[in-house]
Amino acid sequence: MKKSPIKATSLRSAMSAVVLIIILLSSVGFYYAQDWLNQLAIEISGTVSESTAGSDDQALKLLQDDIAKNQISANKANSIITSSQNYQSLIVEDLNKYASITGVSMASYKWDQSVPTGTSALVAIDGVSSGFITITLGNPVAFTNLMQFIKAIESNLPKMQITGISLSRDSNSANAVTVEPITIGVYTQ
Repeated sequence: MKKSPIKATSLRSAMSAVVLIIILLSSVGFYYAQDWLNQLAIEISGTVSESTAGSDDQALKLLQDDIAKNQISANKANSIITSSQNYQSLIVEDLNKYASITGVSMASYKWDQSVPTGTSALVAIDGVSSGFITITLGNPVAFTNLMQFIKAIESNLPKMQITGISLSRDSNSANAVTVEPITIGVYTQ
């Protein structure tokens, strides 16, 4: 059996049909591939936003835990320096309280913004100012009571520091001293 030769016109028609089928399949494949990639991008975008939100929540939670742990330190740091609006009344109130607790009587007090003569200046701190209060105690004072009073002043918050004190032994009692006016430095904001 002898095969008939393929004619050019039928070969051209067959090739045109094959090219048309390839173009049609490529278009359909491109459409489905684009749809699949679009859905994949939406899914990945949702996953990324969820993971970012989760890590932000974790970071926020860690930060809140850190703040809670350090709140005591922050409160103490804030109380080291008193505000300049009410520091005088707060300091006098504290000194009166310490005097009554320790059995020392305060006769008078006087405020001074500059360094009083015969006292040492406070350490300069940027953004923090200082003032001075000079207190006069009722003499004679029991030495142990005076030491408790001084300890209460030095460990006070807001920070107070004795910058000038002069003592002498009271001639009438072995356990009492006479105290000249005490100068106390106070740090304010």
